[in-house]
Amino acid sequence: MKAIFFFVDRITEGIATLLYDGGNFTAELPARALPEGTREGVWLRAVFEIDGEKRSEIAREIDSLMDELER
Repeated sequence: MKAIFFFVDRITEGIATLLYDGGNFTAELPARALPEGTREGVWLRAVFEIDGEKRSEIAREIDSLMDELER
C-alpha cells in the first residue's frame, strides 16, 4: 500500500492545516481526527484504502430511505 506524507503546518482553533507536495496542496481537518500527540511541525503518514464495506452500508441506508419516501 502506498503511503503519502503530510506536514502539519499549523493548528488553529482546533483545525489542523496539513501541507502536501511541498505546500502545493493543503488540507484542513479537525485536529481531533489526527493521532494523539499531533502538533505543529510534525509529519504524518497516511494510507488510503477503498472501503467497500462502508460503501455497501451507505447504499443499504439510501435504499431504506428511498423505500420510506415511496410509501
